[in-house]
Amino acid sequence: MNLLEVKSVSKTYGEGDTAVHALRKVSFSVPKGEFVAIVGESGSGKSTLLNMIGALDVPSFGKVYIDSKDIFAMKERNLTVFRRRNIGFIFQSFNLIQVLTVEQNIIFPVLLDYQEPDRDYLEELLAVLNLTERRLHLPSQLSGGQQQRVAIGRALITRPALILADEPTGNLDTQNSREVIALLKEASRKYEQTIIMITHSRGIAQTADRILQVSDGELTDFGRCRE
Repeated sequence: MNLLEVKSVSKTYGEGDTAVHALRKVSFSVPKGEFVAIVGESGSGKSTLLNMIGALDVPSFGKVYIDSKDIFAMKERNLTVFRRRNIGFIFQSFNLIQVLTVEQNIIFPVLLDYQEPDRDYLEELLAVLNLTERRLHLPSQLSGGQQQRVAIGRALITRPALILADEPTGNLDTQNSREVIALLKEASRKYEQTIIMITHSRGIAQTADRILQVSDGELTDFGRCRE
């Protein structure tokens, strides 16, 4: 069963001679639990594509289905709730709230939804992310790798069906990059979450189940990576 379906998505900025075609009729699907890497040069359209999938931007044409739901057919309020409950975001710059502890940063999306966090699941995440002893630390007291693990925990805490990771290793050294990718792969397997990751690194992309490339707004599917 496909968790994500992107159908003929196009995005154009501007009009006439100054128009920029960021995406050109992009179509692909991703089954539940697959880990997909999207590669491409700067300005190729890969970040625009991720923004469309995450409903952070609206396509000029085309549709995006998540769990068989046409996300751009939803009213804005319903889409906001759907996005919060079904999509987890991991950014290169971590985007942690500096005045909140590790634990508070992780559970923040749950509290934002006026829900009570699952404490057993929180403890499991803290253990998996090797953050149990850092739970009361502030972001300023953490290394870059630790901060990115907090960001991963925040993305996982709502048990979203889809995780979108935008250059999650961009600010990390080689060792921390390996650890972050290993955590994402474990999340994909253990929690059956579908992960779409943007990366400039071909080496990191090779760790995914499948590689897509965006070039000049057009998509090429290189298929599944070797085990």
